This record gives sequence, C-alpha cells and structure tokens, in this order.
Amino acid sequence: MVIKTTAASLLDKVSPRAGPLIITVFGDTIAPRGGSIWLGSLIDLMQPLGLSERLVRTGVYRLAREGWLTARQEGRRSFYTITKEGLNSFAEADARIYTASPMPWNGQWVIVQTLPEATPQTRKKIRELLTWHGFGQLSPTMMIKPGTDTKTVNQVLTASRLSTSSIIFTSQLDNHDDTGLIVTNGWNLEDLSMAYSRLLQCFTAPDKTTRNNAHDAFVVRTLLIHQYRRILLKDPQLPVELLPSSWSGTKARQLVADAYHALAPSADRFIIETMQFGDNKCPTPTQSYHNRFSGS
Repeated sequence: MVIKTTAASLLDKVSPRAGPLIITVFGDTIAPRGGSIWLGSLIDLMQPLGLSERLVRTGVYRLAREGWLTARQEGRRSFYTITKEGLNSFAEADARIYTASPMPWNGQWVIVQTLPEATPQTRKKIRELLTWHGFGQLSPTMMIKPGTDTKTVNQVLTASRLSTSSIIFTSQLDNHDDTGLIVTNGWNLEDLSMAYSRLLQCFTAPDKTTRNNAHDAFVVRTLLIHQYRRILLKDPQLPVELLPSSWSGTKARQLVADAYHALAPSADRFIIETMQFGDNKCPTPTQSYHNRFSGS
C-alpha cells in the first residue's frame, strides 16, 4: 500500500486554510515541545505545507488576537507561546485525537436538562459547549451522552458559569429500541461516516520513500492529522455498541494511527532540524508525545 498522492499533490488535494493548519501544527508539533516557537522556525515549518511567510505572520497575529498565543521579543527574535487557555484546549483535543478507543459502555446515559428560566442565549451556550464534549441534542433543552461521568460535565459547566442553569443526572433506558432513536436523533453519524470515508479515499499507508524522506514525512503526517482532527473533533466518539456495524471511523482511526507511527521517525527528524529555540536546539517532546496512538 502506498500514499495515493505525493506530498506536493496531496497539498493541492487537501488545500488547507492557513489558520486551522497553523493550529494543527501548534497542537501536533509545538505544544508537546514546550508550546513556544521562534517565528522564523514556524515560518520554516509551515513553508513545506504551502504557507508563505506573509500568511504565517498574519495567521499568528490573528491567533494572538484571539487568545491562543502570546508574543514576546528576545533580542531581534519574535517568539510565540501558547496561552494557558490554549494549552487547556490543546490538551482536551489531544485526549480525543491521540488516545485509545472509547471505553466500553455500561448502558447508562448522562443527561443535562436546561432549566426553564435559562435565557435562549444561555441554552445556546450550553448546547454548543456540550456538543464539543460529545453530547447529542434530543431537544432544545436536553443534551445526552453515553456514560456516567457527571463530575466532568459539572466541572465543564461550572468553568463556563453555566452550572446554575441546568441539572445533571444519569439514567438507564428500559426499552432497547429507544437507544437507536436517541443515536439517530442526537448525532449526525451519516455525515461523519462520509467524512471518514473521504479521508480513507485520500490517504493510505505511507510507502518506504515517504517514510524515509524527512520533508515528505512531516508534510504527509501533518496533513493526515489535520484532516483527521477536523473530523474527529466533531465526532462524539460513541461506544462501539452504539455505532453502525460498517462505521468507517474505525478504519480511519487505524489508518491514522499506523501512518502516524510509520512517519514519526522521519517527521521528527525534520522538526528537530527546523524548530530551533533560543539556544538553536529543538526542545525535547514530552513522554505523552511518544505515547500517541499507543492504544490503537
């Protein structure tokens, strides 16, 4: 099996937007190496991915304005560092992207019911926040998710000052048919499955030439994780028991995990050569970086 396109033609096919692609590189490459980078190194990292110096400078300026990054000067060098809030967001995303498959399901559901006195704006905020955390919407005031973890849900709502506008409880359905109705109405799995299928059509396992070329390995791995990330962060990652038997997300995850491991040595070589810090050395990544997809 080989990559269906070269790294260059793959860029043309994927055609990623500058801002989201920079976010992917910060999450995949920079965050596990301390979360800070010299602008010159970032420009060099993004150049093989098709971004000009102007696009990179514009992109990091916007990300800093949006609260993702902070800027500082060291002599004539400009450095960009992920903010605390940004690191928290990357950590949440990492837990979904790189960790093992979802835990088995015990038949329980976590339900969040918005209180009648909540304003329409508050209800919308709750829906958007919980959707990010894998909840499905059964009605304008009710969100649901498989599991029993009410503590995390309460922490999420409390952190956003929304806990007093809703109640959280767990339940188990007596009628198995209701489970299918909940999944059908709560989540759009058909669109997600189609997105995973398109990823599988675009990528396959890397061949020896790509694996051994540092430049190409970095480009292909980054584009692969970029496309996978875009889909996965919309995926509620339901338990296997609730997924269709032909769920394409399972194959997609295995492809991404296998390709990520196969490309890692050469991609890391490119990063080490390109991502210089203040002492002209690339920071050492965390252990969790080496453990990515270890359960897949």
